[in-house]
Amino acid sequence: MKFVAFSLALACSAQSLVIRNVTVIDATGAPPRPGLSVGIDHGRIVAIKKKIRGPRGALIVEGDGKYLIPGLWDMHVHINSPEIFVPLLIANGITGVREMYSGVPARAIHEWKFFGGAPFIVAPGFVDGPMMLNNGPPPPGAFAIASPEQARLAVHALAESGADFLKVYNSIPREAYFALADEARAAGIPFAGHVPEAVTNTEASDAGQRSAEHLINILLDCSTNAEVLRAQRVAVMTSPTISGEARLRALAWPDPEGLFDTYSEEKAKALFATFVKNGTWQTPTLVVLAGFVRLRDEEFTRDPRRRYLLRQWTDSWDPRASLYLHDLPPADLDALHAKLAALLDRYKKLVGDMRRAGVDFLAGTDASGWTPVLPGFGLHEELALLVESGLTPMEALQSATRNAALYLNKLDVLGTVEVKKEADLVLLDANPLEDIHNTQKIDSVILRGRYYARKDLDAMLKVRQ
Repeated sequence: MKFVAFSLALACSAQSLVIRNVTVIDATGAPPRPGLSVGIDHGRIVAIKKKIRGPRGALIVEGDGKYLIPGLWDMHVHINSPEIFVPLLIANGITGVREMYSGVPARAIHEWKFFGGAPFIVAPGFVDGPMMLNNGPPPPGAFAIASPEQARLAVHALAESGADFLKVYNSIPREAYFALADEARAAGIPFAGHVPEAVTNTEASDAGQRSAEHLINILLDCSTNAEVLRAQRVAVMTSPTISGEARLRALAWPDPEGLFDTYSEEKAKALFATFVKNGTWQTPTLVVLAGFVRLRDEEFTRDPRRRYLLRQWTDSWDPRASLYLHDLPPADLDALHAKLAALLDRYKKLVGDMRRAGVDFLAGTDASGWTPVLPGFGLHEELALLVESGLTPMEALQSATRNAALYLNKLDVLGTVEVKKEADLVLLDANPLEDIHNTQKIDSVILRGRYYARKDLDAMLKVRQ
């Protein structure tokens, strides 16, 4: 009910407005175009030219010295508390998200958008293997599958439930995964997520998986010792003796030893070519790994933006309380920190190598409240990490705008600043192509044609601790 109340408070019919004398960065790849006016009516961009005479009563926004970009998308987020997430997303210029499963059925998530004042939300059904059953029956909107027959049933049940796509996870067995892929293709529903441990990235790409998250096992698949390393991970996943915490650490953060030094440029070239050929998108979510790297850094632990989150969330980021780390003695925690820092550096190089090979990227954060990522703010940090990895500022910006629309097959209505597109826009005080950190300098946000000035955005930021 809190979310409904919040949404109704923001809901308002789209305005007629004109943004005058602004520099347009349309995210098509074209250079910035200064001195333009952008006309918006009924939630759509109706004109982009030097001068526009708005209709009587139109809101006039002065854009002199400012930069207009498309609304941003977080393409990997878990909205487990919409009354907290939604204002943080909008205040950060995020006008659309790919929800990657939070235990809320897709049909319920779709109802959120009818209240207005919320980003566009693409919602999943969740599919994992037998590992899901370790904690009891599957949550709403989720299926645990162990056989091809169960996989086919899950595809149809989730498609009928209103899911926009299927989120696949680590423990799906090989045969069940390929059956799911075949049935999803026949049913016309896309699938994305974690490449299961028993499946290679090449196989997942060839099977039609639309995107792969977190760079899972890409380094492994480029190793000259891939079969042995994969067998070790499957053994860890299925072991009845290993603790849950140790299993999470082992699967999320592979050991560099025996992985980094067996990397084959030849195998990598072939894998990246497969991604390009099949149009398999990558969502690196570097920011969540960076969050774990800096868990003990004072700049992070004292970040004033934490006050917009529940204390139980930020307390859970403390290594002494973290689901991933609470059982580790201090010496082991120090060693793990060094490993995570090395992984982050290696993943950034991997992203750069894939970009040069022509692989396409989506910007996502893995923010959930329980991961050390600040919802909304974290997307801007991900864009900066992508630039550090070798993307140009334009390419990083496109990963959260044009690429998201292209991935969702909605480039005709979303993702760029062009006439006839949805009026989901962000007005910035500085040029993000000169410094990607300037995406954080938000003057105002336009969500489906509704204008939110800086004071409106600030009013959304509720202190919760």
